[in-house]
Amino acid sequence: MVDKILIIFGSKSDESVYGNIVDILKGNENIHYEMRICSAHRTPEELGAILNTDAKVIIAGAGLAAHLPGVIASKTLRPVIGVPVEGNYKGLDALLSIMQMPPGVPVLSTGVNKSDVAAKLALLMLKKYDKVHIFGDENNNAVKKAIDTLDEFNVSYELNPDFKANSINIKFVSLDEEAEKRDDLIIYVPIIDEDDDKAEAALNILKNSANGLWVGLNRGENAALAAIEIMGSNNEYADKLDEYRKSRAEKVKQHDKEVNEK
Repeated sequence: MVDKILIIFGSKSDESVYGNIVDILKGNENIHYEMRICSAHRTPEELGAILNTDAKVIIAGAGLAAHLPGVIASKTLRPVIGVPVEGNYKGLDALLSIMQMPPGVPVLSTGVNKSDVAAKLALLMLKKYDKVHIFGDENNNAVKKAIDTLDEFNVSYELNPDFKANSINIKFVSLDEEAEKRDDLIIYVPIIDEDDDKAEAALNILKNSANGLWVGLNRGENAALAAIEIMGSNNEYADKLDEYRKSRAEKVKQHDKEVNEK
């Protein structure tokens, strides 16, 4: 059976970006891809039908507010790669919009316009993985969240192992640390202390995210959940992921009820 990758971009004007994805994927006989245009704001009613798919990985791209990848992630348990398209601010707005997802709903962001990275790592996500490698200080809260999430799903992991190819790697990095240029599946988690959490710090992400995939600031749990989605591309973890999402949705509903009753 041929694996499928779904590509969704917010506008046909993004063709210079998504064209690179198509060029890379169409040269691979072992996968099938589908290319769609859908706006999270202008054609939201079309998105549900598009996502009724057997694709194992979804690549979604948008610029400016760049809500499309996050909206897609909220509607699927498949891994979602987000590609920020440069518009204003050299694409910083789109990059942060895609990266900075709330806990529990991960999107794996490339750097701005890095569609070649999206295509190559989407292909790596189709491989079979049975373990996660974590590179970071186990005393750091973001690392702890990643470990706790993997434990909750009974997923095997190694902490600070020797680097091995053909593994899902989660690497915790400081904001001024540039991502490595490697042909491996690496999820980067930028970490920062509260005292250093200033708007100017985001410029380091813009400079250093040219390689690999990125989740939001200190979002170790989202990195772990994304790894689980990748490992569960054959539905191995689908039920647990669904229960996880529903439990967090119930918290929001309960909070809404409490506020509404005041």
